[in-house]
Amino acid sequence: MITKVSDVKTLVAAGKENPKAVFGDIHALAASDDWKVREVAATALVELAKKHPDAVLGEVRKWARASDENVRRASSEGLRGLARTQFESVVPILEMLNADSSLYVRKSVANLLRDGSKKNPALVLDLCARWLGASKGDSNTRWIVTNGLAKVRETEPAKVDALLGPAPEKKAAAKKVAAKK
Repeated sequence: MITKVSDVKTLVAAGKENPKAVFGDIHALAASDDWKVREVAATALVELAKKHPDAVLGEVRKWARASDENVRRASSEGLRGLARTQFESVVPILEMLNADSSLYVRKSVANLLRDGSKKNPALVLDLCARWLGASKGDSNTRWIVTNGLAKVRETEPAKVDALLGPAPEKKAAAKKVAAKK
């Protein structure tokens, strides 16, 4: 089985010609118990998305519904490149994963939000606000939003604080000030 990015070149080359022909192999890699193998799957998706974004988006839309958390995580992680350049295109996949019970998946979704927020902070803020409003207090969604907005908090602290409340360090500082009074 393929376990190194350098070994996936043949798979990616074939996929650049016909992505549908290699999705089954990439799915098998994504479902592996070996983290290194799963990373190869995500890397292959990132590379294929450069030439065939619509095909990759269509395929990972199916993967986002998988019972296997490793496959769901690949459906998100394989979109890292697109999240940086075409964030709007990955939103439907993120919508499917925005309350995922798996921390492994949630970390990847939060990573994509951070990637997207570099060029589209307003879009990411709006998306996160919508998710929180619809989540009815879901802790998984809140975790994704809190971690996904970490970079936005640096540039737009008031907007993030309005959405999430003050950052933990601000809460601690406020408690110290109140205790001194």
